[in-house]
Amino acid sequence: MRSLACNNEGARLEALRQYQIFDTSPEQAFKDLVFLASQICGTPMALINLMDANCQCLKAKLGLDIDQMPIDIGIASFCMHLGDVLVIPDTLADERFATNPVVTSYPYVRFYVGVPLMTADGEAIGALCIADRVKREISPEQVEALRAVSRLIVRQLGIQRNLAAKASMKKDISHRKLAEHQLREQAALLDIVTDAIVVRDLSNRILLWNKSAEKLYGWKTEEVMGNYAQKFFDSEPLPQHLEVYQNVLEHGSWLGELQKITKSGQEIIVESRWTLVCDEHSQPKSILVVDTDITQKKQLEKQFLRVQRMDSIGTLASGIAHDLNNVLSPILMSVQLLKAKCYDARALSMLGIVESNAKRGANLVKQVLSFARGIEGDHTVLQVKHLILEMKQIIQQTFPKSIAISTEISPDLWHVCGDSTQLHQVLMNLCLNARDAMPEGGNLKISANNIFIDENSAKIHIDARVGSYIVLTISDGGVGIPNEQLDKIFEPFFTTKEFDKGTGLGLSTVMSIIKSHGGFITVSSSVGEGTKFKVYLPAVQAATIQPVEELEIITGYGEWILVVDDDAAVREITKATLVQNNYLALTASDGIEAIALYTQYKDKISAAIIDIMMPNMDGATTISTLQKMNPLLPIITVSGLATSEKVTSAQASNLTTFLPKPYTAPELLKTLHTIINKGRG
Repeated sequence: MRSLACNNEGARLEALRQYQIFDTSPEQAFKDLVFLASQICGTPMALINLMDANCQCLKAKLGLDIDQMPIDIGIASFCMHLGDVLVIPDTLADERFATNPVVTSYPYVRFYVGVPLMTADGEAIGALCIADRVKREISPEQVEALRAVSRLIVRQLGIQRNLAAKASMKKDISHRKLAEHQLREQAALLDIVTDAIVVRDLSNRILLWNKSAEKLYGWKTEEVMGNYAQKFFDSEPLPQHLEVYQNVLEHGSWLGELQKITKSGQEIIVESRWTLVCDEHSQPKSILVVDTDITQKKQLEKQFLRVQRMDSIGTLASGIAHDLNNVLSPILMSVQLLKAKCYDARALSMLGIVESNAKRGANLVKQVLSFARGIEGDHTVLQVKHLILEMKQIIQQTFPKSIAISTEISPDLWHVCGDSTQLHQVLMNLCLNARDAMPEGGNLKISANNIFIDENSAKIHIDARVGSYIVLTISDGGVGIPNEQLDKIFEPFFTTKEFDKGTGLGLSTVMSIIKSHGGFITVSSSVGEGTKFKVYLPAVQAATIQPVEELEIITGYGEWILVVDDDAAVREITKATLVQNNYLALTASDGIEAIALYTQYKDKISAAIIDIMMPNMDGATTISTLQKMNPLLPIITVSGLATSEKVTSAQASNLTTFLPKPYTAPELLKTLHTIINKGRG
């Protein structure tokens, strides 16, 4: 460590001597400034270090048990030579200080910031230092605040010097006026920090209220000074306030989160740090409160947690969908087998009810899965009327009976080109919003009509284009939406619902889907009367291909089929269906057993039906192995989870097709017939 030797060392020491404070007892003013420096940066150690030729005197200190140090120990002398702020985020990482005694032994300084104390003549007489035992960073605002504190220290040194020089002439100067002067000096510094800083006396009267407190809470300094804090913060729960107050008196400090209400009535959340301030006799005299507004941070945390919950629900829905589809598959195929063997009209009617409800269950599972995981599909020409009627059925089964649902669909409604799953989601989200807007019940109406948008109409909405559209109208008689919120409802995470009753993603998802379909959406609402959403989708002049309700039963010609599924019920009913329709079936419960069977009967097996989700060896690995053994083997992959990445990887060959669970016997037989014929070429 080099000795402290400056070009004008004599001038520096003379400047220090003139202050006549090197060996004086610590004054409260300097203790307060050290305490303030510590609070600004949140460090456990702070000190005012004055240096003569051979010794360092700690004029005021916080978190240290030493009063003096030799000149060649410590870091402050480097700061004096530098003549500017010295910041060391990690002393152990800086070769200049890694072996310094104050780093390697008590007080184990890891983080250090020093600001030189400069006289008006430019002489460095010491340094204001803050330190911590862990490495950390400091913001530019905190550095500027420390510079201001260092200037206050030098100013206070000047005040002390002048008081000593004029003590004989100004003995009548009261300590109260001096304290007020010091408080004003320090208040000027407090106004530059971004946190709200409030000082209360022990009776809860407000003694200090900085500019940031004005900005955060709304009350001006002249409104609050001298008044009791509860007059402005009457929303503070009394038991909580008493607990915090007692904690500060007993332990000297308290840190936690508090909910506050500003002058304008806005609810905010602050991180509040309370510190007990003592007088020169170590008696409690006031409480320093530093409040940081964390409202936005807490809101972002809540939104992030909501998104996480939605993602977890999607994962859970995927697993449930896979299991339910495995349950529904044998039911649907069993109905087909029983119908073929039953000739009683009443029994056939009951089987029809079972089949209809099983298909409805499968459709509900598909919708839950698509809403939760966002399954995407190719845009096809479709008739929205069918989506509306299906949505009406779902609403009638799931919404409260106090909500009356009605539909009005144009008989010659045009077609649109879109993704039926995504349009389903649009209808569902808008209907759910309508339901939530009518907690006491009401009328929900869905209508669909044709409309032509001309040039004048297209100018009204930025996303509109001249041409033919269909317009879906979803209207309710609910509570309505205030005008000031209408422009925000499509923003992500904006919600008018209570906490935990909405994610704020529903309408933003609706807007995204509609825009991806080349359409646009409008909304009108009156508080107390209801809300009306209009969805405009471009129409196309093409006919849709409606799904065939009943498929023809296509039988086999004695072909051997390998059935691989870990679910015994699915495995056995699939085998029974194949056998009844002139096929021979071999069954395996996993991929390993399937490979063994195929090796044994390779020349006889014409096709394989393989479940994707299986233990031991999954479907994708099984398919890959079988294709290596016979690249021309026709394979039907089945799964109760159509979003699985393994499904996509398993469909690499043109002799491989996918059949989602649950499937009916006709669907299975038709798919099997098609893939076998494709293999024959």
